[in-house]
This record gives sequence, structure tokens and C-alpha cells, in this order.
Amino acid sequence: MHVVINRWENINHTSPTVPPLHSEHFKPCHEKDLAYCLNGGECFVIETLSGPHKHCKCREGYQGIRCDQFLPKTDSILSDPSKFPRLIEI
Repeated sequence: MHVVINRWENINHTSPTVPPLHSEHFKPCHEKDLAYCLNGGECFVIETLSGPHKHCKCREGYQGIRCDQFLPKTDSILSDPSKFPRLIEI
């Protein structure tokens, strides 16, 4: 099982909130595993019946299981066609 947290408030693009990382199920990674997450992602462990599983809480602009994929911001002019300049023939 892999949970990808892309932003502080989103988990897997479907859930509106992230479960608190400081609960009995979400624990910080051990010192030796802190480098598991890349690009400044925060490593945490989810305790399950099958054992502990490492996951990453990615900083804004990164995604992926280990925060290894750059997610460029979309420029507002590209996402809103009404902001494009228009040519008018006279």
C-alpha cells in the first residue's frame, strides 16, 4: 500500500484533508530513514496490521511516492483563456 501526499491539505487527490501525522497510526520515520523522501518531503510511517510502511508528505511542487516528481505550477494565463490577447481585424 502506498499513500502519496502531494500537498499539506490533499491526500491522493481525492480526500480533502490529511490525517494528523502525530497519531498512533502516523509516526515520524526513524533517523536512518529521514532521507527516504526527496526534495524536502517529510517521511512518516503508517503502522498497519502487516507492519510499518514508509510514506512521504511532499512539499508543494512535488509529487510521487518519494516526492521525486516535479509538478510545475500552472500559469494563470494558460489556465484562463479569457486572459489571452485577442487579435481584431480592421
